[in-house]
Amino acid sequence: MSVRAGGCFPRTPSGVFLTTKRRVLMLASRYVTIGYVHAGPQPSFRFAEQTLDHDALIAVEQGGFEYEIGEETGSAAFGDLVFCPAETCFKRRATSEIMFHHIHLGRSEEDDSAESLPSGKVSIGDVNRLASTLRYLRELYHGDYPEAMRRKAIYGQYVPELLWLCELESYQADLRTQRNDPIMEQALRELHLHAFEPISAGQVAAKLKLHPSLFSRRFKEAYGVSPVSYVTRLRLEEAKRLLLETDEKLEWIADRCGYESGSYFCRVFSSKVGMNPSAFRLSYRL
Repeated sequence: MSVRAGGCFPRTPSGVFLTTKRRVLMLASRYVTIGYVHAGPQPSFRFAEQTLDHDALIAVEQGGFEYEIGEETGSAAFGDLVFCPAETCFKRRATSEIMFHHIHLGRSEEDDSAESLPSGKVSIGDVNRLASTLRYLRELYHGDYPEAMRRKAIYGQYVPELLWLCELESYQADLRTQRNDPIMEQALRELHLHAFEPISAGQVAAKLKLHPSLFSRRFKEAYGVSPVSYVTRLRLEEAKRLLLETDEKLEWIADRCGYESGSYFCRVFSSKVGMNPSAFRLSYRL
């Protein structure tokens, strides 16, 4: 099937898609990084489809895309890691402005397994840790660091950390099995899609035809945080990126991240991050 502009792949529910727990748990010890690129924000992928001679991983930092890997289809957004085995056609279409990490993987010298890389998506529950790892990768890639230092940090620490997060997620998935909730998976997609708009938990609850208090309780049971806290995390990670990568004023950043005013944005940021936006920009900007 070819990818057409404006086309859409069939959707599959979000969650852990890799086929077996055992295969996921061996990722960090079986694979090494042989290439790494950070791309975006950009409106689309440079190539709508590729067949690579090596295993690949795409980690979404902002936006989302739909994909087809062999016969498997799905959608991915922030929090998702998508694996594609070598010699497999990987088709993808951005559904919004996208920023992502493209990682090339190779077998470690110690790995003598005949198993191929599992195909599909892992959704990471610890979004704070994931966001921090992706931010370090992005800053290392674009920052003015010695090449040896950059390579050691990216290849030796932060990409392996992504694989370890997959292993932890696989282990924890068994503990969360009883909490699987397709309606909350739909809610999660809604929050990602509209996180930077004036969205409320009540609006999402109404769309799902749930009472707001029931929606909040079920969402927290599924993901460990309230809907409001989850959206706040997404907004603040985007705000941090804009503070460090642009010279835009706080009012502009507040509006871009879905806050009604610069003053309210500053109060939320200061409360959650421990310093105001201006101090954060001054302290962490490279």
